[in-house]
Amino acid sequence: MISGSCLRIYLTESGRIDGKPAMEAILGLCRNAGLRGVSVVRGIEGMGAHGSVHSASFLALSSDLPLLIEAIDTTDRIESALEQMRPHLGECLTAVWPVSLVRNGQLDGDLNGND
Repeated sequence: MISGSCLRIYLTESGRIDGKPAMEAILGLCRNAGLRGVSVVRGIEGMGAHGSVHSASFLALSSDLPLLIEAIDTTDRIESALEQMRPHLGECLTAVWPVSLVRNGQLDGDLNGND
């Protein structure tokens, strides 16, 4: 196993970063920073920083659902990427925690396998 980190960025569908939709902008920043293993997850409901509920219910018809962007990579890459992204993230909440990385049963070596 290889020690790594998980970076999670919390945002909403309507958020914008550098004039682009936040999801698109953050994925571009992750790519430019050389991160691998990046996923976007759309929430069906969530509570924002100001306590307002964002919901996918038919009554709400929300286009402002919560999104999570999660990247798992080596700790060095995550730290470097976060340093590069921080000036662009504005009020997006981020969380980082340690993980153990294994690719397809691989126990040692490089994580730069094919997608």
